[in-house]
Amino acid sequence: MGSIRQNGFGAIVALRQARDQSGEGMVLVVGEPQRMHVLRRHFPGRSGMFFIEFQDLTPEAFAALQPACVVSQVMSAEFDCLDLGAFLDGLSYRGAFRVLAQDLPRPEIVRQEARARFPRLNFDVIETGAERPASPRPRVPLH
Repeated sequence: MGSIRQNGFGAIVALRQARDQSGEGMVLVVGEPQRMHVLRRHFPGRSGMFFIEFQDLTPEAFAALQPACVVSQVMSAEFDCLDLGAFLDGLSYRGAFRVLAQDLPRPEIVRQEARARFPRLNFDVIETGAERPASPRPRVPLH
């Protein structure tokens, strides 16, 4: 696990090689690493996860990681899921793209908008909320 700010570009390649040897798909988590680390509990222990901030995400870094799944929040101070969707669509990404929606009143609006703008993306919303148990389980597959 790492982030661009913690690890150099060479570490991305090392993570990719480790993932290739294990047969597990890389999960790329885009957003503020401090807030996104809580996602680890939703993935098998052997899943390779890499955390990156949106402003650090480049086509070169993405190509080096080759993630099977991309996860982010619906909105943050720096970007929203449509910004990330445009980046992924521009790279012809075809893996899973999942966004977290905490206490969003109408998550289906986000789902419909993203799917309309980027019909080739495998996009879905994972709803989380205060009324759910302490360790919520996603309603949709992460990858």
